[in-house]
Amino acid sequence: MPTTGAPIEIARARRQHDTRVGYRERVTATTPLRSRRRGLGSLLRLGAATALVGVGAGLAVLLLVWTVHSLEHLVWGHEEGPFLDGVAFPDPWWLPIATVGGAGVVVATGWYLLRRFGRRLATVEQGVDGAPMPWWETLVDSVLQVGSVAMGASIGKEVAPRELSAMAGSKIVRWFRLDARWCRILIAAAAGAGLAAVYNVPLGGALFAIEILLAQFSVGAAVVALAASSIATLVARPLVGDGSLYSVASVEVNASLIVAAILIGPLMGWGASSFSAVTKTLARFRPEGWRLLVVLPVAFAAVGALGAVFPLILGNGRALAAVGFDLSQPALLLVALAAMKYVATSVSLGAGAIGGTLQPSVAIGAALGAAAAAGWGFVWPGADGTALAIVAAAAFLASTMRAPFTAIALVIEFTDTGFTLLVPIFLAVAGALAASRLTSRESLRRFAPIDPARA
Repeated sequence: MPTTGAPIEIARARRQHDTRVGYRERVTATTPLRSRRRGLGSLLRLGAATALVGVGAGLAVLLLVWTVHSLEHLVWGHEEGPFLDGVAFPDPWWLPIATVGGAGVVVATGWYLLRRFGRRLATVEQGVDGAPMPWWETLVDSVLQVGSVAMGASIGKEVAPRELSAMAGSKIVRWFRLDARWCRILIAAAAGAGLAAVYNVPLGGALFAIEILLAQFSVGAAVVALAASSIATLVARPLVGDGSLYSVASVEVNASLIVAAILIGPLMGWGASSFSAVTKTLARFRPEGWRLLVVLPVAFAAVGALGAVFPLILGNGRALAAVGFDLSQPALLLVALAAMKYVATSVSLGAGAIGGTLQPSVAIGAALGAAAAAGWGFVWPGADGTALAIVAAAAFLASTMRAPFTAIALVIEFTDTGFTLLVPIFLAVAGALAASRLTSRESLRRFAPIDPARA
């Protein structure tokens, strides 16, 4: 039996071996095809998610822009002028006090109720890192932000479209089976797309997502961010329009402007560092609870009283930046307006308002740059005043944001100056960032003398 059974066992072992080898060969032959199919499916899901994120961001911006325009025309009227988003200066004189003060009461009450009874809000940065962004709380918060700006509050309105778009993006990515890395990229791209759509700045929005929110570059993230920003910009154009935010005259570069840009860069860096430090310090002492219901309306009423005399400081800063770019105000008045905008925005944010500093930074930089151009004309005539105002705005914004490439792209798209001012802008931004870095607390501590008692 053993002799007869041995060939049977050998044959059986050979069949099992052949079966296993054949299976491995079949698997090896079909694995590349399956991998390609899975890769194609993931790519299609990513493309669909990117498109939907762009559409969602564009729709969110349409809602917010419609809210802003409706409130502005309801409160301030339809007559065209240089105030807020192109409406006329307020009339009668007491209207800003009543309107901005009333806005303080409304938004303070809204934010108080939201924090007391709503779910915890997440910032855009927290949402990118995976924190849940409740939909109706984020929606109400965003509407309160842009509503306060429409009624004259001296804060930026760019935080609201970023938050609402990021929230929409966080809900959309759940529908697709994507890994955590791509979910993070898509939510950041959604926030950048919101910024892109509200100001018609697709490149600036994409760079905001990559440089600030993701803080790292990859080809995949760039493709997603650029596509989402472009789609959102197209979706929002029925209300936002396809033109640049500011209409500026043609500019030219010469030796006088180059030298002025080199000199003004550090000045803008120091000013922006101060602005950022003040707003961050005051934010630590923001009133909460019932104190918010008292402090915020008082602060808004004070800003409204100042705006009754100087209406250009009201709103997000677009009106002040416009008069800086077109050089339509005296130099001393521009310096005073920049200082008042600095104070009004800092006080508003410190009093509990939620908003940004992007457009206020552009306004302060443009006003100071235009004023500097008037003085520089006595030293070295020939520098284009509008060009120097744009250069100063880019330097101030870059130092405030700590994001040079995003700031440069935003200002170029805001003013539609293309490549004309790249060299002076680069020089001014480099000087501003260097000065801002040297005066930061970290640098001061690093170069401070050692205390012998602690050595």
